[in-house]
Amino acid sequence: MQSCVIARNRRFELSDWAFRRAPWLPAFLLLTALHGFPQSRDSETDGFTEQHVPKSDRATGGAVQFEAASIRPGTPDSKDFGNVDLDSSDYFRYQGGPVQLKGLLVNYIFFAYKFGDVVQYKSLSAQLPTWAQTHEFVVEARAPGNPTKDQIRSMVQALLADRFGLRMHTEVRQMAVYALVLEKAGKPGPGLNQHPDDQLCTAIPNNAAPAPKDEVPPFCGAISWPHNGLTHLRIMDWSLEQMGPELVRDGVWAGDLDPRPVLDRTGLKGKWDLNIEFLRSKRDPAAADSEAATPAPDFLDALQRDAGLKLVKETGPVVTYLVDAVHPPSEN
Repeated sequence: MQSCVIARNRRFELSDWAFRRAPWLPAFLLLTALHGFPQSRDSETDGFTEQHVPKSDRATGGAVQFEAASIRPGTPDSKDFGNVDLDSSDYFRYQGGPVQLKGLLVNYIFFAYKFGDVVQYKSLSAQLPTWAQTHEFVVEARAPGNPTKDQIRSMVQALLADRFGLRMHTEVRQMAVYALVLEKAGKPGPGLNQHPDDQLCTAIPNNAAPAPKDEVPPFCGAISWPHNGLTHLRIMDWSLEQMGPELVRDGVWAGDLDPRPVLDRTGLKGKWDLNIEFLRSKRDPAAADSEAATPAPDFLDALQRDAGLKLVKETGPVVTYLVDAVHPPSEN
């Protein structure tokens, strides 16, 4: 098996894969899926003017602000790399010291609020001024104590409101969506299994250990690679709510789905592992040359056969994020 794989819980540039997927890549990966639909909260100190914010912002242990923070523009040739990934996963490679972040403003927003619907990424980005859409920012900050990833999210929320003047509100709108459902109620397919209670998805990988040749690394989150002319998609340690947006992105890339928000209606609780293999749709011109001609299930067929899941078109309530105000970062 080809060993060229990329882990989605590594550093990413969201706009690159979300809207300009390169068909020539020998192997591809989507980033860790963004998580969850918003819940209500009473405070308005985080830049939201209505009562819909992600549940991940609760119970952050009281650490809500950086002790000090500097913001500077990033450059294309910059060697700055963050030590906290601007994603919504719980994978956390930060090991203390100054917090270092790098990305577009929209990436900071999605990270800070742990937004789950990446279909809205382009819409939210388009609401931002040109400078915010085209320029990355590097943040170096000192955090109190030994913060968790969700505590750092809370600190970034305060930073966005204070230094960028970010103000947003949400509206619940009826929109065209996909409902993620089980083909047979309460019965997942053989490729969808409850994640075991182990430390694999919370421990920091030992990068010093040599990887076995031709073995796909056990990264948690979403990862995919070419296998015998097919695409193998594996998702580890995610809820079905997290998997939904990821499955839509993969289905859009495969040529079998339209970009829509997704609502989890499986009724499955807890964390799950998913494995499916599929042939990219022949509607995608790039697939004709890159995939084998061997008869094989397309994305939707594989999802139903291997995981017992279906994505059904319908109309449903979607939380939409709207930007009221934002300005370039204030001086350090």
